[in-house]
Amino acid sequence: MPTGADNHALLQNQLAPHHIGNRTESTALLAWFLENVMREEPDQVEDAICDGGGDKGVDAIVFDEDANELFVLQSKHRKAAKPTQGDADLKSFMGVAAYFDGPVGIDRLLASSPNEELANLIARLDLRAKFETAEPTVRLVFVTNAARDSSAKDYLKAIRGKQPTIDLWDRPRLVDVARRTQRSGLLSADLTFHPVGGVIETSLASAASMALALVPATELVRLPGIENLTIFDLNVRLGLGNTKINRELRATIKSADEHASFPAYHNGLTLLTDRLIVDDEGVNLEGVGVVNGCQSLLSLWRERDSITPALNIVVKVVETGGRAALADRITYRSNNQNPVNTRDLRSNDRVQRDLQQQIKDKFGDDLFYDIRRGQPTDGAEAVLDNQLAAQMLLAVWLKEPWAAVRKLKLFDQDYHRIFKRATAENLFLAYLLNRAVENARGDLRAELQTSFASVRFTLAYLAAVVIRQSEVGELLFESPERWLPGKTKEITEQLKFYVSYVVDEMNFYVADREEARQSDPDAAPFDPKTIFKASTGVRPLERQVVQAVKALARRPNSDILFTLKPGPAPRQRLRERG
Repeated sequence: MPTGADNHALLQNQLAPHHIGNRTESTALLAWFLENVMREEPDQVEDAICDGGGDKGVDAIVFDEDANELFVLQSKHRKAAKPTQGDADLKSFMGVAAYFDGPVGIDRLLASSPNEELANLIARLDLRAKFETAEPTVRLVFVTNAARDSSAKDYLKAIRGKQPTIDLWDRPRLVDVARRTQRSGLLSADLTFHPVGGVIETSLASAASMALALVPATELVRLPGIENLTIFDLNVRLGLGNTKINRELRATIKSADEHASFPAYHNGLTLLTDRLIVDDEGVNLEGVGVVNGCQSLLSLWRERDSITPALNIVVKVVETGGRAALADRITYRSNNQNPVNTRDLRSNDRVQRDLQQQIKDKFGDDLFYDIRRGQPTDGAEAVLDNQLAAQMLLAVWLKEPWAAVRKLKLFDQDYHRIFKRATAENLFLAYLLNRAVENARGDLRAELQTSFASVRFTLAYLAAVVIRQSEVGELLFESPERWLPGKTKEITEQLKFYVSYVVDEMNFYVADREEARQSDPDAAPFDPKTIFKASTGVRPLERQVVQAVKALARRPNSDILFTLKPGPAPRQRLRERG
């Protein structure tokens, strides 16, 4: 079992890439936290930080527009593993809350001569206006790489229930995130390629180097980790199966007459290594991973009995020296020029790795979260791919079902907004709701069934709208961990009921539109292929559904409102989304 020193070292290793410029170690810790736990976009992390002299105890501020929440953060870094986090810092931080007690508090903060970064941050976020109009919920978040001691525990217990309270992220909680988001590394293997002809070797920026050579395919198929796919851990996607391109590639490998010409029309492989040495013996690698050419190497391995000495492959080997950021850039750049979609390019993203591990830890074999095409599902009973997950999150949690139909932005412009607050329980609930929607497809009118790709996310959204008509239903989508996995069976039945109700309402709505058009031939036709792709098409149906639910709820003994009781409230205030 890892010791406190082991966990301290793990965090130190992950903080290293964030310890840049004039950042202190506390600021680096905060930057890591903002990026990995709060899932802020990297280019927004620097804007959120105001740590330094005159910061008034405020090291960073983040405003979540969708949730109308204001996060005020302070960080404390310990150089050694032994010191613990007591209550003194927490008590001092609690006093900061007075600065965020409405517009008057903001005025007091600005009048107290804060440092320029804090003053500019308050102006950029327009905090005074936000408190005048939206009254955001304030969250105090204290981040430290030390473990809390008994005095900290007693203090947090004493202030429990106060608003705002303090959400303490200490070493044990941070380590959980660090382990889940830790990127895969290279395989620990020393090997040597014996190229055909000469080797082109050159130095790159950041003290890296690269070698380009023709390598016999017979050597490539002996690389470790092909059969179990571990050599492709850094690749954005795995095997895509029996596609047309892969069939043609395997046919070429089987044709010995094509082998001599193979390098002329094949793009080759890109490999990463921790250390690269080119000498008289050949191209020597310490550590290896494939970041481009997965389909080709898998095809070669599957047809290895057909390989002749004439079959050589162009191989580019890049030395990264263990620098994760450089490896990530090479992986991205070597794939974004090929037919790889934005979902593929996010497959090794820290957020996706974390969510995949969260689901594995909390739901085991009940659900596998698929983040890379071709990834083995480990024998799970069900699979939720992250594209469908993104669509469900956008439709149900961000309440934009019309936008969920458009896939291009999911892993691009909308990515951080969609996944910023996602948890394993959110995704499991999304899976259950989507399953209920798919099972109800046959109950829709024929034209709605035909246009199911456009209809499905509005159906899921409206089912959630109906459930949210009660306070406990609103809580289901805010804190699904209070029901899942303990009450999965009951939630499944409830979702089936509400989806069925909305299906009936949608059918009635379409029938009414058709009847209206019969009496008015000039009325616009109802086209489900387009109507559910715009908010103007969804809102009228939503109003009708809500009115019907409210009318039913007023009836004696009505069972239309969601009333399934939750379990105990979770301890954390800032939900573990990193």
